[in-house]
Amino acid sequence: MKLNIIDKTGKKVADYELNVTEYVREDIFKKAVIAEDSIFRTSNGASPEAGRRHSINVSKRRQVFKSTYGKGGSRTPKKVMWRRGMQLRYVGAFAPQTVGGRRAHPPKAEKIVLKNMNNKEWVKALRIGFTASMDNAIVAANGQRVPKAYPVILDDSVESIEKTSEFKSVLAAAGFSDEMERASIRKVRAGKGTMRGRTYKDKRGPLVVVSSFETPLLKAARNIKGFDVATPELLMVSDFGMSIAPGRAVIFTKAAMEEFKEVLM
Repeated sequence: MKLNIIDKTGKKVADYELNVTEYVREDIFKKAVIAEDSIFRTSNGASPEAGRRHSINVSKRRQVFKSTYGKGGSRTPKKVMWRRGMQLRYVGAFAPQTVGGRRAHPPKAEKIVLKNMNNKEWVKALRIGFTASMDNAIVAANGQRVPKAYPVILDDSVESIEKTSEFKSVLAAAGFSDEMERASIRKVRAGKGTMRGRTYKDKRGPLVVVSSFETPLLKAARNIKGFDVATPELLMVSDFGMSIAPGRAVIFTKAAMEEFKEVLM
């Protein structure tokens, strides 16, 4: 596969030879994404004593003083609110269906949420994601509006760009205008999520891979709405997909591509 290397003006300056031979398997890619997401999950669970902190002292037996025997009450555990001789006022407690009672099957904090994956299988999933991201048809099928010339590689001179507007001009010249417009759309989430700190839904745009964190292009690219920026040594499988589907628009610089090829070895 030959990729176009473009400069600051968005014009082709050379070709880049890339050998991509990995067969795209969505099942392995999905497994890797789920395993990576589990790393960032937080253990949560109910207290073992939740809903059990009050005393239950109402009996159904015959000879017990001040019991519910003969009152026609159900066998639900109850707690007494007040007494007047044999007259009792009680409410259901402790049982799962009662107000303030315990939950039938609460989440347990000791549950292991981390999902493991073999190293060789994870590297294979990384190669699958990279291969899918280099396929124009797969990326377009995932909803991204990439140009016909995709995939492209940025010349190392582009890494010196410091202004976001200048990098937008480079992308527009390379044919990414429609994708930048698509990624800039923000929608209000439907439902109760608007009350829980997740009011808006943002589009997932392309990923720009630069050679190092000191590169000026890193700050210029991350200010574009929907775009993400990363370095080769920190790339994860989930960076190459749209959710669990492999195939996301990824724009490498030439130096970053050379470094990433060593990671895949």
